Amino acid sequence: MEFLWDGLVEALQLVARGDPEVLHAVYVSLACTLTAVTLASLVALPYGAWLGLYRPRYHRVQVFLLRVGMSVPTVVIGLLVFGFLSRAGPFGGADLLYSKSAIIVGEILLAFPIAGSLAHGATAGLDRRVVETALTLGASRPRALLTVLSEIRSALVAALLATFGRCITELGIAMTVGGNLLLSTRTLPSTIQHELGRGDFGKAVAPGIVLLVLAALAAAVTQWLSREARE
Repeated sequence: MEFLWDGLVEALQLVARGDPEVLHAVYVSLACTLTAVTLASLVALPYGAWLGLYRPRYHRVQVFLLRVGMSVPTVVIGLLVFGFLSRAGPFGGADLLYSKSAIIVGEILLAFPIAGSLAHGATAGLDRRVVETALTLGASRPRALLTVLSEIRSALVAALLATFGRCITELGIAMTVGGNLLLSTRTLPSTIQHELGRGDFGKAVAPGIVLLVLAALAAAVTQWLSREARE
């Protein structure tokens, strides 16, 4: 117990005094995750809603593929991105490997099926008369889709937060294509892994505390939105 207590005290001290390594890991994690989730959701949310509302040809196959994408381990996604960005890969000349851009590319691939699948789930059970009414009033299909999205914005924000939570805690992509470089591409989860490997429990707990705070904030916002939607 003393070992755990000493590690927790050291971690709290590191967070309180703003340890540069921890702060930079926070910056890298937030910058990469927010960028990836934003870029992925700009396409994934309308696409998932379109599948749920209009049920186009082969929509079951597309929904299945989204769900498969949600289950792919992050280390496999990292391996795929590594193959494309390595020197021998088709995009090796871009020199993106072991950079924040590489992490963002990997997290986009992680975020897209999550956001798309959650958007599909939020719209699949909607009354189709909402869409039909909008079309009857002269709205185009894209305009009708935007109308529906505005009606379920609380569910979509919850989907974004869930996607954010999944991306900011991933480790496989950050380690495989980010390289875990100090003050460059080291994220909060990869910092935990690195410090545990060195046997420094306190420095491993510090980024864990930050992750817990971020998770609590995301959960609080989701709960508030759910209550607002019910009301």
